This record gives sequence, C-alpha cells and structure tokens, in this order.
Amino acid sequence: MRYLRAVGLVLVGTALLAGSLTAGNQWLMDRDATSEVEGTTDSVPRAEVARSISGHLSLPVILRGPRSVDCTRDLRAVKGAWVHCTAHYLRGTDRGMTVRVVRVRGGQITYVHDAPHR
Repeated sequence: MRYLRAVGLVLVGTALLAGSLTAGNQWLMDRDATSEVEGTTDSVPRAEVARSISGHLSLPVILRGPRSVDCTRDLRAVKGAWVHCTAHYLRGTDRGMTVRVVRVRGGQITYVHDAPHR
C-alpha cells in the first residue's frame, strides 16, 4: 500500500513538473509580436518595438528582464526588414539582438527577435 502511494506521488509530481516545463518553454520560445503600422511612415516606431521586446524578456513572476531596451531605428513594414536592438540590464550588461519582420498583413506586422547575445 505504501509502495503504491509513493509511486502515485512520484507520477503526479512528474506530470506537474512536465506540464510546468512545457508551459514555461512555450512562454520563453514565444518571441513574436504584432504591432500596428503608422500610416504616414509605413513602419512601427522603435519605442513600440522596444516596449514589446522588453515585455518578452521579462518573466511574469520574477522581474529579471532588462531595465530598458533601445532600438536603432523604426521597423519598416516589409517582410525580412530588420533592426538591431540592445537590452540594458541592471548589472551594466548590454545584450544585442536582431528584430526581423516575418509577416505583413494590412496595417499590421508580425516580428520576432532572436535571443539576446553579447
């Protein structure tokens, strides 16, 4: 009887751990964002791109994301267009990344960023 209870607890614990890891992995791998294109410039302002990236790099419970993100220019609404952004962390560490447009539909573009690198 004790053996069955122990096996049951191990199985439940394993299932919970696997579910948590899957959900966490999906959240971390979700690096795409969709933004409205400004009609006059046909691009997304760099402040909007930076805000979106900052949100992606911040954990929902533990705030370990960057203190700020800067992008070099606005992101054009052309598939394949890219912009370089830098995430500034608390310890003076800066991490660069590339943001790339993957889809343009009407007045919206979807873009992704790679993992921050040195």
